Amino acid sequence: MQIQFKNYLLIVFASASLGFSASSFALEPMNLDFLKKQLVTYHDSGAYVHGIQNEVNMAEEYLQKRVAANNESAHPKKLAIVFDIDETTLSNYDDLKALNFGGTPAMIEAAIAKGTDPAITPTLNLYQLAIKDNVAVFFITGRIQKLHDATFKNLQTAGYTSWQKLSLKPNDYNQPSVVPFKSAERAQIVKSGYDIIINIGDQHSDLAGGSADRTFKLPDPYYFIP
Repeated sequence: MQIQFKNYLLIVFASASLGFSASSFALEPMNLDFLKKQLVTYHDSGAYVHGIQNEVNMAEEYLQKRVAANNESAHPKKLAIVFDIDETTLSNYDDLKALNFGGTPAMIEAAIAKGTDPAITPTLNLYQLAIKDNVAVFFITGRIQKLHDATFKNLQTAGYTSWQKLSLKPNDYNQPSVVPFKSAERAQIVKSGYDIIINIGDQHSDLAGGSADRTFKLPDPYYFIP
C-alpha cells in the first residue's frame, strides 16, 4: 500500500511538472468487443432502420412540398436529389458484420465488388417517389472508379433502375476527406442547371460543402469517413 501511494505521488508530481493534473488522464474507453455487440443489438432490434425511416419521412415530406411548389411556379426549375450509396441507398451491414466490423480496405473493397448489397428500403422508397415526381436522381459515392461496374449492377438489381449520373472517386484520389470530391460534383450538377433540393447521406462528409437546399443525415454507427 505504501509503495502504491508513493507511485501515486510520483504520478501527481510528474503530472504537475508537465502542466496537467492527475484528473486529466483519460478514462478507459468501453471495451471494443462490447461495442461491437451493441452494434448488432442496435441493428437487430429495429432501432437502426427506425432511425433511417424517421429521417426519410422528413425528406419525403420536404420533397413533396418542393415538387408541389415547383409545379405551381411560373418559372419551374429542374429539381434534383443527390444520394450517397453505402449505408444510404445500399446496405453493407452483412459484410461489415462478417468482418467483425473491421477488416482491411482490400477486404472491404472485395465485399463491395461482389455487387450483392441489398437496398435500404426507406431510401429506395424515397428514390421511387423522386422518380415518380420527375426529380432527377444523382448518385455521388466515395467508392473508387474501378468499382463502377459492380456499383452500377448492384444499384439496378437492388431497385435503383435509372438516374442522371453515377459519380465515383478517381482511383488515384488521395485527399484526406471526400468533401472536396463530393462538393465539387454537386456544384457541377447545379452548374448544369439543376436545383438540388435534397442531399442525403449517412456521413457528415456526404453533406458538407453546400450546393443543396436541404440535407438529411441517416444514422451510421458502423464507421466514419472524413
